[in-house]
Amino acid sequence: MATHTNHNQGFAPSTPATTAPFQTVLLIGATGSIGSHILRALLSTPSLAVTILTRASSKSATASSLNPKIRTITIDDTYPTDSLITAFRGQDVVISCLTTLSVADQFRIVDAAVAAGVRRYVPSEYGLNNMRADAQALNSVFRAKGAVQQYLRDREGRIEWMTVSCGMWIKWSVQNDFLGLRVRERRVQLWDGGEGRFSVVTEENTALAVVKGLVELAEETRNRNVLVEEFATTQRELVDEMERQLGVRFEVEPVDSQARIAELQTAVNKGDATAAFGLIEAGFVTGRYGGDLSKEGEIMTEKLGLKRHSLQEVVADALASLQ
Repeated sequence: MATHTNHNQGFAPSTPATTAPFQTVLLIGATGSIGSHILRALLSTPSLAVTILTRASSKSATASSLNPKIRTITIDDTYPTDSLITAFRGQDVVISCLTTLSVADQFRIVDAAVAAGVRRYVPSEYGLNNMRADAQALNSVFRAKGAVQQYLRDREGRIEWMTVSCGMWIKWSVQNDFLGLRVRERRVQLWDGGEGRFSVVTEENTALAVVKGLVELAEETRNRNVLVEEFATTQRELVDEMERQLGVRFEVEPVDSQARIAELQTAVNKGDATAAFGLIEAGFVTGRYGGDLSKEGEIMTEKLGLKRHSLQEVVADALASLQ
């Protein structure tokens, strides 16, 4: 585990001292791949007042332009600590949906949340069990996410936290050529025969898990990594179902996971940041690094009232999104 300096020196941390329902929520990354879904789920919850934090250089449509009832705060791209503390004051919850390669920015964000008296912080997690040592050793993103979670654990009593681990999103993966899937080209990079098993949740249910965890199960999800899963699958099962629905056969490129991981880690060490995405992919498709969430702890899908979808439904929705 990487060691981080104490960024909180000079601040007077506030200790959450109330069990009243959360009422105010600030969302970071509201226009991103999962942030947009979480924003919709928040706006569908009348008891919550929603604020969006945006970067000054953001070219995305602001949430307030889409919904004038949303409060928007714009700060410098570097997320200055003083500006973060000001933005976070009066917020019960801060939810981070920072992009994959920006998760390490959260140490200072957590410090600002503590200083501002935020009651609960929800970090950018949304994947496998990032507290596993083997996952952290695999790539820097899993390592940073695990370090952020440990940073929050070390500050329990000054701030609550909740993480959501949800496996993989098939629609996003199809759209972004992830999980070895190259659906537009009708081909697949099949790791170790495609037998590694990993959990699957839709983006919509991931967002609902975050919001319901705050609103309906706030005490049970306090200081907890919330695991949600609709089903577990493999690359082979996904491709078989895609071939069935499309009526075509995919070209298969076999991948030896040990050789590919070594190749990708060498590339990262030489400064190729894009190789990190291949190592993230390896974390799921191999089934060896905590992506099969039913093996990592209690699955809270039913407790959160989430509807499970079938493999056939999820694949059909993913394929339709390409048209």
